[in-house]
Amino acid sequence: MRIEAKIYSVFILALFLSPIIVINYSSIPLQITKAEPIKKSLIVYAENLSESDVPHLQQKPSKALVFFTHSYEAFQPIVQNKENLTAVYHPASNIMAFEDTIKNHFDLNDIQTEFLAIDTMEEMEKQNSAFREAYHVVRPFVEKQIKENEYDLIIDLHRDSAKRKTTTLTYNNQTYGKIYFVLGENNPNFHKNKEYAEQLSAQLDKLVPGISRGIFGKRGEHVDGVYNQDLDQNMVLIELGGIDNTEEEINRSISVLAKAISTVLQE
Repeated sequence: MRIEAKIYSVFILALFLSPIIVINYSSIPLQITKAEPIKKSLIVYAENLSESDVPHLQQKPSKALVFFTHSYEAFQPIVQNKENLTAVYHPASNIMAFEDTIKNHFDLNDIQTEFLAIDTMEEMEKQNSAFREAYHVVRPFVEKQIKENEYDLIIDLHRDSAKRKTTTLTYNNQTYGKIYFVLGENNPNFHKNKEYAEQLSAQLDKLVPGISRGIFGKRGEHVDGVYNQDLDQNMVLIELGGIDNTEEEINRSISVLAKAISTVLQE
């Protein structure tokens, strides 16, 4: 009887545990099928991200080359302040002294800037060249640089010789040195350079109305007429302010110029 009772007890216990075993094994596929809604919820989350949540691919920075054909061109107030001289040409206090300002403002606007490693006026002295030959002296250096590198924009930067009344703008209680573009119309492809200059001029005036004096085409006798712009259709000659503009005014104009260039290059 005891043996039979034990057998009977084991039989009853087995019947009691069997539903649990079945349920536990049957629960495995249920757990697998429940993984699908998790995947779906991740997709929904991605679809609901706002633009600010999604990292944007950074645009490739634009690249500019800047050089100074008339490297000793200076601003009289700056020379007076730093050298105690009254002069509009100076070997140290000149337009080249704005390189750091240009680079900083261009960097802020995603423009990588390189400067042609030549002081043109110094090179002219070495070659015993006349002032009128400046564009011929600088040409081989520019040509070599643009053959070895690619640039979105090439700027020959100058200071205009006009007086303060012509070269200065007051806007929102701040003064700026005005900017204009010189176009060499003896260049057979000058229309391409002109299109570039027109875009920059228009964008400058959008930012600070009246800061651009426009585009001046030059050709014929007694002028260069090409200004090395035949080397690249993306080359522009920019006159930045005039002999009477201050350092602060030129700094403001460089800031506006950098923004205008960046906008045109992005478009």
